[in-house]
Amino acid sequence: MEASDGLPKAMMSVDSDRPPVKLESGARYSVAGTARGKRLRGPAPVDFVEGIGGLLLDVVGVWSFDMRNAFVQRVELAVCIIDGCTDEFLVDVDFMQQHKATMDFARNEVRYVEKNLNVVILFRTENCEGNAKVAAVRLVRRDRLARNAVTPMQKAVAAPDGDEGIFVPTRRCGTVMLAVTVTKAKAGKTYVPVINKRGDRTKLPAKKELGMWTPMDDDMQALKINGQKDKKRLPEWLETLGDSTTPLENEDKVRIDTEGRDGRVLILKLLLAYSKVSSNKGDCPSATTLGVHHHIDMGDAAPIMMIRRRHAQKEDTIIEDNMKMMLNAGVIEEGNGAWDFPVVLVRKKDSEVRFCSGYRALNTVTKKDVYPLPRIDETLETLGDALLFTTLDLRAGYWQIRVAPENRDKTAFTTKQGLYRFVRMPFRLMNAPSTFQRMMNGVLRGMTWTTCLVYLDDIMAYTRGDIERHVLELATVLEMLSVAGLALKIEEVCLCVTSNGIP
Repeated sequence: MEASDGLPKAMMSVDSDRPPVKLESGARYSVAGTARGKRLRGPAPVDFVEGIGGLLLDVVGVWSFDMRNAFVQRVELAVCIIDGCTDEFLVDVDFMQQHKATMDFARNEVRYVEKNLNVVILFRTENCEGNAKVAAVRLVRRDRLARNAVTPMQKAVAAPDGDEGIFVPTRRCGTVMLAVTVTKAKAGKTYVPVINKRGDRTKLPAKKELGMWTPMDDDMQALKINGQKDKKRLPEWLETLGDSTTPLENEDKVRIDTEGRDGRVLILKLLLAYSKVSSNKGDCPSATTLGVHHHIDMGDAAPIMMIRRRHAQKEDTIIEDNMKMMLNAGVIEEGNGAWDFPVVLVRKKDSEVRFCSGYRALNTVTKKDVYPLPRIDETLETLGDALLFTTLDLRAGYWQIRVAPENRDKTAFTTKQGLYRFVRMPFRLMNAPSTFQRMMNGVLRGMTWTTCLVYLDDIMAYTRGDIERHVLELATVLEMLSVAGLALKIEEVCLCVTSNGIP
């Protein structure tokens, strides 16, 4: 009987049986209640041992157990057999001291070296509610992987039979790719799909740590996205994500190209659930909650102060209107530093005039940040066999990043009304694209090049499946944007577009 005593339980087998082997660092002797193996010669070291509650239990003999860990490595153990106990199996601290073993609670495993071989004994722990905790996942045996193929591989995990958990890869394995997988444990093992993207065969060594296994609880819900989705559950799940009754802001401006009514309903439910991401609150959205700041590293360069440009009366009006809008929105603030750059008006393709500062002189003395932007040819190759697309555009994307307080004076500009500086990241700074792309890649890490592409403030989610799969994958993108506190421009969104309808 496996009691809920909080002791770590090792994943070991004895004669095809898997008794609950408990690890007790405070016990003086290893004890068991089931006689297996070959009896050793000589008397037991003690006649009795003290059990729970101070009861004295008779020792009837010493037996040798020939055990196997999850990697089929032999572990020999001599234990005292206790009269009257049938299921208890306790390993004492002497075993670990004898082998100079390390007990790692971060990975839930005991490790030691024997005959120049690394021996790993997995164990599981439980919290106060009796639920299993996170455990490391290792490869059971060395396996060969076929070229350009997916291979289900057996992994060792310290989990009770029948328990479901989420495997998350935490180790890089070169060209071998591991998938985040919901798995079920059986006999201390589970299977995870592994992809070898090399053109030749490769292999992974036995006992290699590949990731962590987190047991699922009642608060977790797994949705299938392998073509066997329960279409009836999807609308119910979308309603649990957020408010699905409040009308969507600017709903008439949302472009949804799916022909089926059910697909359109799913998309609208998804947008309602993430309405905060697309809400239009003022001229400037809130700054990202990630704490990202734009820095301007100029080394020892001296402050730069340039002469204010003269503008036509009509242009002065545009400058004043933009300045008042940005001041009220918290994009800029009054400045008093030693830096000053001229205002530049840039006309966009839609004839809208964009307020900018002339930072050419500043950029020449700024240390360059060479963070890469996506290549167009690689982007087109990635989208080659996709069926559905959704394009998203951030609302005033640059303004959702703050300028580092110590660098704000370097963004100053002058108008007729005085000297001002940017609180949010302005256009035309040399390293602004790198700062923005780095943030977006971090927000959507794990999804870029698989379910979405991002180029600065433009995001394209794509799917190689049906509308239900597209909704699920789009939901993950919106969730990441929501967690990062980023806002979308709903009137620029195009949803569920086919390759023929991409603008």
